[in-house]
Amino acid sequence: MNNYNRVIRMNVFFQIAIYFLLFYGICVVFMYMRQDSFLFFPPSSTHKQHNYQHVINYSLARDGATLRGWLVNPKQIKEKLIIYFGGNAEDVFLNIDEFSNIYAASLFVAYRGYGPSSGTPGEKEFFADALAIIDDVNVTYSPEQIVLIGRSLGSGVACFAAAHRNVQGVVLVTPYDSIEKVAREHYPWLPIGLLLKHRFSSIDYVGKLNCPAMIVYGGKDTVIPPKRTENLIRHIPGKKEIVYLEHADHGNIEMFPEYWSALLRFLGQTANIIQEHPEE
Repeated sequence: MNNYNRVIRMNVFFQIAIYFLLFYGICVVFMYMRQDSFLFFPPSSTHKQHNYQHVINYSLARDGATLRGWLVNPKQIKEKLIIYFGGNAEDVFLNIDEFSNIYAASLFVAYRGYGPSSGTPGEKEFFADALAIIDDVNVTYSPEQIVLIGRSLGSGVACFAAAHRNVQGVVLVTPYDSIEKVAREHYPWLPIGLLLKHRFSSIDYVGKLNCPAMIVYGGKDTVIPPKRTENLIRHIPGKKEIVYLEHADHGNIEMFPEYWSALLRFLGQTANIIQEHPEE
């Protein structure tokens, strides 16, 4: 009888183990199949009509897609151009008001598959698009200075672009060392290294930066844990400025006055503010 009970218990144990493995396998397959939807959250707004007189539409066709965006303060583009790469769910058009008063041109291009831009989002596509945009504006406008700003997911795009093109500065807002390491923080039970298609490994590119860098991050960030940003910082060579906002989280960091004062200081714009756009 004891042997019989032992066999029964072993059978139950194996059945439970098999069910657990099946459930885990289903979860792994689901996460693999759905990972793009977890990483990319394209806004649908196209903003085809707007009332900004100091904004001109921008478009660039490449690799089967048309990238569309908005060039703010085009009259200042010969002196300085800011190119902004947004977060994974960010509608970059909504930054226009905040950047309009900076005495510099600013370019906001929606990622492929986002808003007015066609195509399908992807790491390789974002990287190639960023380089193509920089090349295009250099040929078309020849700005004296180009400064890249990358926020959250866009910090990885800015890192890659700054490592492969001649720019005069890069600002990384709530950046990460790699999406793989961030994903491990949130999903420690998954074999992230085997599943991830889009790694956005900024740590592989920052060593090639040859321009001043500013890193801005918040102490309350639960999306990109501060230690992921700090690991990236340790690998950035050369001149860098660190702005740590203890009470800022991932979604509200731009609401802190210290964020804008640091950004303007880095851009060299403290005293150069456009007071108004009288044509509006």
